Amino acid sequence: SVLDNIYTVPDPYIAVNSLESRNLFLSGRAERRIDFRNLPTECTIKIFTVSGRLVKTIHHQGSSFDSMASWNLQSEDGLQVAYGVYLYHVDAPGIGEKIGRLSIIK
Repeated sequence: SVLDNIYTVPDPYIAVNSLESRNLFLSGRAERRIDFRNLPTECTIKIFTVSGRLVKTIHHQGSSFDSMASWNLQSEDGLQVAYGVYLYHVDAPGIGEKIGRLSIIK
């Protein structure tokens, strides 16, 4: 299935990740994010804690298959998420659903 090719990068996300680009004009951290890769053209990604609490919903509209969406590691309330394991659910209308996991470590 097309959904079997979906994955997250980086996984695990490490608190200071070498994939983050440096911002030479500002002090502090660069952009924090996890990318969902190989997404279908249209889908909804829901990210949950392992206890089942909804953390974030991302509505993705891409131009072609193999597209990606990014999560800035913030909750729906704009707060930084805690370290730990998270589950994600991708719902692609007319295609199907996929459940996966990702980790954020210190």
